Amino acid sequence: MKLEFANPPSPETTKVLLDNVRAFNQEKTGNERPRTIGYFIKDDEGKIIGGVQGMLWGRSMHIDVLWVDEHHRGEGLGSKLMTQAEHYAAEHGYPLVYLETASFQALPFYESLGYEKFGELSEVTAGHALFFLRKDLSRST
Repeated sequence: MKLEFANPPSPETTKVLLDNVRAFNQEKTGNERPRTIGYFIKDDEGKIIGGVQGMLWGRSMHIDVLWVDEHHRGEGLGSKLMTQAEHYAAEHGYPLVYLETASFQALPFYESLGYEKFGELSEVTAGHALFFLRKDLSRST
């Protein structure tokens, strides 16, 4: 045996780890492997100006990333993207949505959409916390 360090790990080694964890998870839960979905907003030239991407697994969707170009923030695009992702999740049997956001990012935005904090990691970087939020879509109507 030999211990190796990788900075960063190769896509191939990452795939080995993920495939094996996902096989274990499927054996224990019966759930299929995670599946990624996304919604994107493009301008008239086809350039992406916003998007949301989530990972579906079990009965949940983890929001991996939400981004809106700074020139289009405040236009309701983030809310539109989140609403579409939530609608897809609820329609397809994933009523629990969860995500993380840092104190310098979008906590008030997510709370305005009905997300509730269930955890906090202080000093994830100097002077900032990481918040864990959830929303039960089966309670949202």
